[in-house]
Amino acid sequence: MYKEPLVTVAVLSHNLEGYIGHSLKTVNKQTYKNMDIVILDDASSDDTMSEINHWAARDDRMRVIKNNKRKGVAAVRNQALNQIRGKYFIFVDGDDQLAPSFVETLVGALEGNPDVSIASVGFSWGASGAPKKAHEVKFRKIDRAGMFEGVTHRGHVISGMVWNKIYRSADLLDSKVRFDETLELAEDHLWIAQVVASKAMSEYSLFATDVLYNKVSRSTSIIHTASHALREREREIDQQIARIGDDII
Repeated sequence: MYKEPLVTVAVLSHNLEGYIGHSLKTVNKQTYKNMDIVILDDASSDDTMSEINHWAARDDRMRVIKNNKRKGVAAVRNQALNQIRGKYFIFVDGDDQLAPSFVETLVGALEGNPDVSIASVGFSWGASGAPKKAHEVKFRKIDRAGMFEGVTHRGHVISGMVWNKIYRSADLLDSKVRFDETLELAEDHLWIAQVVASKAMSEYSLFATDVLYNKVSRSTSIIHTASHALREREREIDQQIARIGDDII
């Protein structure tokens, strides 16, 4: 009898009162059941932990790691990588929401394509239409150069975000790519570019345009509040990413 492979889903939070509960509800309601859900809270000072504990008490697949001192998003993402137990791995930002078939769709893509290390689906900023069921989503296979272009060109459906994707854990860990903990912004863009470029990852990836991840926009997020200095650093990261691409495209 086929047994669903274990998927580690890492949910990151910091001061997400009013958001994290809704996010965890969409994780709990996934059609895919064999999940190891690790919630990593980075020293929240609001009521975030109450919402986390509410859901962790209801779902024994959830385990909680709380930092007593704030480490920053890049360090917490590295913590998440150290917590991987499943055959596959997924990031979720704790203010976002998943379509019910999000995990099932992505797992099915990699299970059906053993020569692929990463699969990606579409996402929206805000509410979207009725999400598709897993069997309705159609993936396209692209080579490393195509995937690198997808994760480094702004506006591309694949995007440089880390959370609308699934990763084959063994390949990801073999790559030894970690987030740069000196970065407060664009740490995800640099990481995904380095991951795609790594020879530990397969030559091919999958992507679908169907929207299964809802990115919730908050006025207090660093995307909206970044200083001039952080934006200058982001431009430096863009240049570093371009140099990585010189060896691929």
